[in-house]
Amino acid sequence: MILFAILAVLLFAPMVQEHLHFPHIKPLVGVVEPVTMPRLAWNNLKSGHYQRGSEKYLKYHYGYRPATVRLYNQYLWDFYQKTHTKKTVSPGKEGWLYEPWYVEDYYHGGTYAQKKDSLTLARSLHQEAFRLAQLQHILGDYNTTLFVCMAPGKDMIYPEYLPDDTVTTRPEKLSARTFYEKEFNALGVNHINLEQWFLSMKDTTGFLLFPQKGTHWSNASAIYVADSIFRYLEDKLDIQLNQRVIGTPYIDKARKPDYDLEELYNLERPLKKIPQHYVDMTIKPRQKATKPKLIVIGDSFYWNICTQIPMDSLFSSSAYWYYNSTVYFDSLHHHTQEVDLVEELLSADAVMLIYSSTQLYKMSDGFSQQALIALCCDDIDLQKAEQTCIRHIKNSPKWLASIEERAERYHKSKDTFIAGEAKNMVYLFPHQYIPALGDSIPTKRSTRVQEYLTLKTTADGIQ
Repeated sequence: MILFAILAVLLFAPMVQEHLHFPHIKPLVGVVEPVTMPRLAWNNLKSGHYQRGSEKYLKYHYGYRPATVRLYNQYLWDFYQKTHTKKTVSPGKEGWLYEPWYVEDYYHGGTYAQKKDSLTLARSLHQEAFRLAQLQHILGDYNTTLFVCMAPGKDMIYPEYLPDDTVTTRPEKLSARTFYEKEFNALGVNHINLEQWFLSMKDTTGFLLFPQKGTHWSNASAIYVADSIFRYLEDKLDIQLNQRVIGTPYIDKARKPDYDLEELYNLERPLKKIPQHYVDMTIKPRQKATKPKLIVIGDSFYWNICTQIPMDSLFSSSAYWYYNSTVYFDSLHHHTQEVDLVEELLSADAVMLIYSSTQLYKMSDGFSQQALIALCCDDIDLQKAEQTCIRHIKNSPKWLASIEERAERYHKSKDTFIAGEAKNMVYLFPHQYIPALGDSIPTKRSTRVQEYLTLKTTADGIQ
């Protein structure tokens, strides 16, 4: 009876946990495409789609799956020092962990990672820098300051722990970090480059600037970076923010995201880590302090700043446009497609783009193009640009043949695909199709800009 009871529990416990989610099991860390149960129908049964889909669904949804996966991963690690994370984690020396693209960027630059030759990549980076210079000048006319914060990667600050490079046949190295530094200086783009500052204090701070088991800068580093950004804003805007008081660094148990790479291993037991220091920032009111409106566009390095510091104590608004896509800390918008760019940019006091070294290759994620079009173009300008692009497509046999092949593959009309391609190309490369954006400093403004300024003047008069 005892053996039967044990067997029954072993048989039915996973089913109970799968359907009732009791007891609660900590989910696995990482990104997995959702797998849904296929619909039970005769055609699906006859073709075998239902059987294959059901098998795949059960593989990812059986009871206690996270626990069993962690147990198996722990076995692989303890006995063979192996993991299933080759595409997401690269083990370095002395227990240090890196993301593979940081290793790739350090040894070979972004040319290989972007699958472009050096000339094509350099042209792309120059175009982005040029657009930012234009945008900075345009926004400056309306008292909005734009600037770029270039965050160093873990590979640049702690290269001594990187795994040895084993590939020697790679294209010529081209670094977005060094390229943008030269371009920004030449074009006068406001920017903060934190790399040299991090390198200069690497051996003097007494604590790690990047955690051993994480990919982002440490929580302590983020606090000091934030204070530097705030000081930069005070100088650029000629204002005083509320007072920031930074405490003394102290050792504490590991906090997120200081072990975000280790989490991807999905082990049962934590790995041994170098003790990590932390520091706290306190915000104190200051007489005649100003609370400006800030918009932040960037990658995940900003999370360590905005989640540690009460930004609403310093700014009237500080929306975060994550990769120029999802909007955080803004109750009115959830995606940048919902945002009125003209209103948001002209009502802001400062716009910061913050990107880490391996993300610089896609700087602004299309924001510079979208902002220039919103500020300098009307619908008629876009329609003319799209017609110009359509003519280019039809006059290019190779381009046209590619579109016809895709249209046939997806059973769509050729003209629909051509129109969609033209619209996309205009937004990706507006300078090629919109003459107003070809000047070093565009002088034309969209009617939306004048409408906003008129409304703002009226509202200010009523107040």
